[in-house]
Amino acid sequence: MLIQCLMLAIWAGICTVDERTLWTGTPKAILAGSVAGLIMGDVTTGLVISGTLQMMWLANAAIGAYVPPNEATGAIIGVAIASMTGGGLATGLAVAVPTALLCQQIIMLTNTVNIFFLHQADKAVETGDFDKVARYNYLGIPLSFVAGAVPVFLASYFGGPAVESVLDFIPEQVFDGLTVAAGIIPVVGMGMLLMMMMGKNMWIFLLLGFVFSAYLGLGTIAISLIGISLAALYDLIINKNEKEAVNVETSEGGYDL
Repeated sequence: MLIQCLMLAIWAGICTVDERTLWTGTPKAILAGSVAGLIMGDVTTGLVISGTLQMMWLANAAIGAYVPPNEATGAIIGVAIASMTGGGLATGLAVAVPTALLCQQIIMLTNTVNIFFLHQADKAVETGDFDKVARYNYLGIPLSFVAGAVPVFLASYFGGPAVESVLDFIPEQVFDGLTVAAGIIPVVGMGMLLMMMMGKNMWIFLLLGFVFSAYLGLGTIAISLIGISLAALYDLIINKNEKEAVNVETSEGGYDL
């Protein structure tokens, strides 16, 4: 069990660092939870829980200074606890959401600490010491790793038996309600995503996708390829209009003699 907890902690740390650096996709719930299921030896549970969480967090995004709930740690702990206790989807969701919110606060704290390194990097820029700028940027990586790894290790190592004993006191009706909520949550996530897609000039693509699927019977890959082509064409038209507008403004401007 200790080895599994360490592997989960290392994986959570990698996901958290990836979210702050390269962003290769590991911070998303579906990938983080699936790998956690592989580590726990229960791939099915990992896919079910992480897939449900991914649907719930479809519109989860860091906009401006906002730090969203941490998908990776929530999914990893949800899958780990569900596998340890055998509680299934309801247990995984019950643990994943508060864990994601807790790690959200921890990451905000580490971001606050990283401000110190940012100010030191600013001072290094003023002196022209760019090697020191790079070093100060790297100093924030260990904090991000710890912010993801430590909560996951503590929760997975000490939380399994403790959570199982607490779950025994929870009425069965509560888990029935969570199971029903698990079916509703993906719909809510999809609704939030649709609200973002209904922005200016975007609704037409949603309508086309519906027509291609419902009336023409096209598959996902075919619709995706058509969507990519239409998006590229749309981008070309927009860029062309913007260039023509700039050329008209330039020609009308003339010179003041």
